[in-house]
Amino acid sequence: MIISYDFGVNLNEYASRGTANFFPLLETCPNCNCLAHGNLHRNGYYWRYGIAEDVTVKIPICRFRCVVCKVSVSILPDFLIPYFQHTIHTILGRVHQLLQRKQACGGRQLLRFHLKRYLKNIHWIHCYFVDKGPVFGMSNEIKKEATKYMKMILDFGESPFLRRSWGHLSKYFMAN
Repeated sequence: MIISYDFGVNLNEYASRGTANFFPLLETCPNCNCLAHGNLHRNGYYWRYGIAEDVTVKIPICRFRCVVCKVSVSILPDFLIPYFQHTIHTILGRVHQLLQRKQACGGRQLLRFHLKRYLKNIHWIHCYFVDKGPVFGMSNEIKKEATKYMKMILDFGESPFLRRSWGHLSKYFMAN
C-alpha cells in the first residue's frame, strides 16, 4: 500500500536529507485500521530513482509493516507519482507543453507515453473535478478537455491535486 505524503521539500532537498527526512508516524494502519501504537513497525527503506528536468537522484522510500494484517505501507513523497520515476511537475509540464503544441524536452516515446496515459484518464480527472465543484458536461473534443483540465490541475497545484485525488474512483490520475 502506498501513502502520498507532503514532506514540504523538493526532490533535491529530499535526496540530500536521505533517510534523515522527517517521515510521518502513522496512528492507525491504513489497511485494517488497528491502532498503530506497537502494531506498525518501520520496515526499512527501499531506494528508487527520482527524475526532474535537470537531475536524477536515488532516494529512500520509508516502509512500515503492520503486525496485525501483515501489509506493507510505503510513504511516497507527494512530488512523485506511484510507479513513475519522473516527478509530477516534470510529467505534467511536458504534457502541458504537448497540449499547447510546443516543443517539450525528453524522449519522443516517453513524451507520447505520458500524453497517452493522461488522455486515457481524462474522464477520471473530469469525474474528480465534477465531484469537487461547478464542472459540468464534457465535450467530444478530448484535446480541448485535456487542456482545460490541465489548467485546472496546475491552478490547483500538482502535488495537492495528486494527494487529494488519490483514491478517487479507486486509483490515481496517471494509473493504467
